[in-house]
Formats: sequence, C-alpha cells, structure tokens
Amino acid sequence: MERVKLVCFDLDDTLIREIHSVMLPCILNGKEKEHSFIQEQEEKGVINYISADYLRAELLLGLEENNIAKNFLKIAKPLRNIRNVVDALHNHKIKCIVITVGPKQVAKVVCDIWGFDGYYGSDYEVVDGVFTGKILKYIGAEQKIDCLIDYCNNSKIRPEECIAVGDGSIDIPVFKYCAKSIAINSYPKVRKSATYAIETDDLTDILKYII
Repeated sequence: MERVKLVCFDLDDTLIREIHSVMLPCILNGKEKEHSFIQEQEEKGVINYISADYLRAELLLGLEENNIAKNFLKIAKPLRNIRNVVDALHNHKIKCIVITVGPKQVAKVVCDIWGFDGYYGSDYEVVDGVFTGKILKYIGAEQKIDCLIDYCNNSKIRPEECIAVGDGSIDIPVFKYCAKSIAINSYPKVRKSATYAIETDDLTDILKYII
C-alpha cells in the first residue's frame, strides 16, 4: 500500500455508541419513546432502515439546530481518545473525514469537536435554524462511496491511499473501495470484509494499523 493520505470514518457505532446520530436529536426534541418504537419496527423487519430514517427525521420537527452542538457531549457516548487519534493522524499528514447516513448537522458537530477535516451526511432540512422533519438528500451505502470519491477528487487522493474505519454492513462497499479497512466493534460478516478487525472502546487501538 502507498503512503496513507486519508482515513474515512463511519460515525454510528464507530465513533459514538448506543446513542446514534439520529437518536441524539430525537432525544433533544423529547421524542425518545417514538424513536424507540421506530427502532423496534426496523429490528422486526416491518420497515427497512431507509424508511425508518425518514420516520425518525419527522421526530426532529421543531428542534433548533444549535441544540445539537450545545448538548452533544452531554448525551453522546463516544469512544475514548478520538481527538488524540485525529491529532496523531494529522501529525503524519493524514486527513480524516466522517461519512454517515445520519444527519449532516450531527456530523458537522463531530467534525468541529474533534477536528476532522471534512464530513458528509444525509441532508436534513433546516429552515431559519429549525428542523422541518424532512430529508432533502439521503446518504445510503452507495452514496457513502460517492461522498468518499468526491472528497478524494477534490483533495487529489487515490483509493490506494485511503483507509476506511467502520462497523456495519453499510460500510462494506467503502471497505472495498479503499486499499485497507478496519472493522471496529463489528459483526462477523463485517469483520470478514475488512483488512483488520478490533474490539475496543479506545480509538487509539486503530493507529497500529495506520501509522
């Protein structure tokens, strides 16, 4: 593999656990019970994950966008040492981005808090600083690759210079695009699709596979 220039991170269950990027604003909007019901319907197979996300988006209606930045660290459950990992990668001139199917508004807060170089996420509509409950553009598995390609093209980075870090089946296409991949706290199917696999609550454990 050529010198690494970019590490692409998933968000939910990769950088933050239990409280996902859509769940967090639902909690802030007092809709935790409604979110749990949608989650149950998805887990039972009544609805797929895309339909579930559009239903969850409706629960954000009326939430002020700035509440996410104000309360993120009060609610989110991040892995340890995210900032240390970003700083270590930057010290080796490696860029770091976040790509999630969740709201880009949450991804932006993550980017701002921990110093990532860029972010992509589903475009949840915000008008006059308030969520409308609609999704303007949804980011699914295939769109995650499109986002990565967009960043690479703009930064003149090739696939063989990229490493992907993720946990779910939706990350597998991104794993295949990048030269190497790290499955973190993932299911067996995902681990088999990755170059490396680890179980940890400390993100610094990935550095041995990158630097």
